Amino acid sequence: MSCLAVLLFFLLPQNDLLSLSGAVVDTEAKGAGNVLVRLEQPTEQKRWETSTLTDGSFRFERLSYGTYRVTIHKAGYFDVSAEVRLETSKSVEFTLAAAEKVEQEIDVVARPEPINSEAVSSQNTVNDEVIQNIPYPGRQNFLNALALMPGVVRDGSGQLHIHGSRSDQIRYQLDGINLTDATGGGLASSIPLDAIESVDMDLAGYSAEFGKGSGGVVRVHSQFIGDRYKFNVTDFVPGVDFREKSIAEFSPRLLFSGPLVRNKLWFMYSGSLRYIHNWIESLPKPDNQQRQTMSDQLFKIQWNLRESHVVTVDLIHNTEFFGNNGLSIVRPRETTTNFVRRGTTLAVSERRIIGGKLLESMIQWSSRHDSDLAKGTDLLEIRPQLWTGNYFSDQRGHVQRWHAAQSIVWQQQIGGLTHRIKAGGEFDYVDSSLQLDRRRFELFNESGALRSSVTFVGPNSADLHNLEYGAFLQDRIVLGSKLQAEAGIRYDRERLVGRNNLAPRLGFSLLPRGTSRSKISGGIGLFYDNVTFLNIELTGLQRRFTTAYDDGIPISAAVPSSVHVSPYLHNPYGLHWNVAWENEWAPRWVSRIEYIQKNGHDQTRLAAVDTPEGFDILFDNSGTSHYRAVEFSIDRPIRTDLRILASYIYSNAEARPSLSLDFPDPTVEFLPEAPVEWNATHRFVSWGYFPLPSHFNASFSVEARSGFPFTAVNDLNHVIGGYNSHRMAAFFTTNASLEKQLPIPFGNGKRVAVRVGVTNLFNHFNPRFVDPNVNSPNFLHFSDSSRRHFVARLRILKK
Repeated sequence: MSCLAVLLFFLLPQNDLLSLSGAVVDTEAKGAGNVLVRLEQPTEQKRWETSTLTDGSFRFERLSYGTYRVTIHKAGYFDVSAEVRLETSKSVEFTLAAAEKVEQEIDVVARPEPINSEAVSSQNTVNDEVIQNIPYPGRQNFLNALALMPGVVRDGSGQLHIHGSRSDQIRYQLDGINLTDATGGGLASSIPLDAIESVDMDLAGYSAEFGKGSGGVVRVHSQFIGDRYKFNVTDFVPGVDFREKSIAEFSPRLLFSGPLVRNKLWFMYSGSLRYIHNWIESLPKPDNQQRQTMSDQLFKIQWNLRESHVVTVDLIHNTEFFGNNGLSIVRPRETTTNFVRRGTTLAVSERRIIGGKLLESMIQWSSRHDSDLAKGTDLLEIRPQLWTGNYFSDQRGHVQRWHAAQSIVWQQQIGGLTHRIKAGGEFDYVDSSLQLDRRRFELFNESGALRSSVTFVGPNSADLHNLEYGAFLQDRIVLGSKLQAEAGIRYDRERLVGRNNLAPRLGFSLLPRGTSRSKISGGIGLFYDNVTFLNIELTGLQRRFTTAYDDGIPISAAVPSSVHVSPYLHNPYGLHWNVAWENEWAPRWVSRIEYIQKNGHDQTRLAAVDTPEGFDILFDNSGTSHYRAVEFSIDRPIRTDLRILASYIYSNAEARPSLSLDFPDPTVEFLPEAPVEWNATHRFVSWGYFPLPSHFNASFSVEARSGFPFTAVNDLNHVIGGYNSHRMAAFFTTNASLEKQLPIPFGNGKRVAVRVGVTNLFNHFNPRFVDPNVNSPNFLHFSDSSRRHFVARLRILKK
């Protein structure tokens, strides 16, 4: 890949690629015209000047990668100056302060334009202002913040889903580092909240650059490191549950960054600790408690050999402990498990621009150990109303990933048209080891009679290795000031499947008025996903034997069932298309209407295959899925301290059900497509933050959606009625907060931000657990709702 990039570098013409646009507004959020904007690149000794238009907007074209200083000057106002890191085309905003007023130091924040005319596919961008300011329930991390974005849903187990996708269909990146779980999908390494500058979510994702993520791509950008020291301390005072007279939550965060050698070498450290102590009210004390402890750390070094040649080293370390996992009114403490995870990621990346061509290289190593262990080895007895004993399995795993990537970007004129071309490739080596110890367990009916006994025989460990290859070529063609199209093709192959996959993609964007105030976009593309390791590893693990009973008397010999992998297994794929219209009706009032459709083919699932004794489980491509959605949203990103968004989505996500690994029901094989567990037909989301008099700042978030579907089962955990034909209660929550920043006396510029808030303001009952067993006396009993509670936050800021 490096040889190909070097060859293309010498053969292709040289052009600068990036642009910096922005707006200057007054304190009333009105555009300020005829303001002088000066752009400087100190190390290259380059300088540009322009003036804002009547609406306050400005733009610099044909810039290269690097760090720039932007200065805003207007007579009668203070000069505002800030550093901006330019890695992709970016938009920034400045607020003028009248010279006769005494103001605190003003920060500039990179933020999305009301309508991003540069992007072809649908995209949501949130900056650190949104992530830090929006109040939301649960842990203060960026995944919970993203769950309040249009088209993004977080299910009952905490997994993220973008436009109906499974959690293993989403790709996560931090500054180009692949943070996707190599074996099961989802986020493998959490990122400290304070380290995040912005997050881009490619919802339709028609760029051929990204593979193995048909659900969408979540790209996280870390904070800019400049020649000014930054020091933030947040949430260093623990939260107390006065009912329980105990600490309920403690989540301190620390950010420290600055120069090691000015204009050359910088560092950043961001760390967070999270302790959560939860009580389930419907269970007796003291066996109603869950404890969770997590720590996330990021250490980053950036070395600018030149502005156009940057080397970055990232080190990420994560640990997590979750005690009494699975605790509920049916599963008491002794039947739960303790989950432990720790992981490390080390990455070295290089970005180099020579003559306008951008070369990006990345090499990365990741390692993760995790375990989910029972509280003992006592026989597990499962009754509809209550489990007793200890959980029947212990799981331990270790995964390593080596990842390398290379890309090159250039721009050239062909046939009078501008072509922005990007090509590259990536390679992954994944090594996974799994140890799964499963023990005998028994199932009883509501009267206490034995119905089934399950035992396991055979090896308890498996090792699996995989090689993954990917390459892409895409061309964005600028057909004029109003129209651009992006065509690309991607190649993927993994050794586990051994098939070559080609995925063509096409997108377009049209500015019908010739300006960025109105945009129509759409696209169609083919997307492939990787297969999950776990289902392949199961083929080398213990075989299952089931003995059926009638009133405690065996009615047959033990029936064996094994897990097999189809010899014709190949990568699942989906055909996606969408069309969207964005329009700025008034200054900074932007609406979006979008229709999106996804059709999944050859989806992997666990299928039942008849045998003379009973049935086996086959991992194959017999699955299908469909997703339809229409979105209506309005957004008003006025300025960095004021933004309001509201969105409604009507959607339907269905897929062919897969057998449960722990409690397989062969009748599932004959069921048609059914709603997925995270299907929310109706969903309304609104949030915002805004200033109040006396230098207070307020924020809120509201979410209302249909309840998630679930399946009723009997005492053998077999499906009763339609699959996912029942629904949880409708979900509704309102969260609000109020914050004020105060200078610290003799604090040398430090400030303290005091914030108080309330979660679930109206104390709406939002159950997280339901008893689905029709033979249980607690059938359809809902429980475990997070009640209204008050929160506080303290931040010490120095910027």
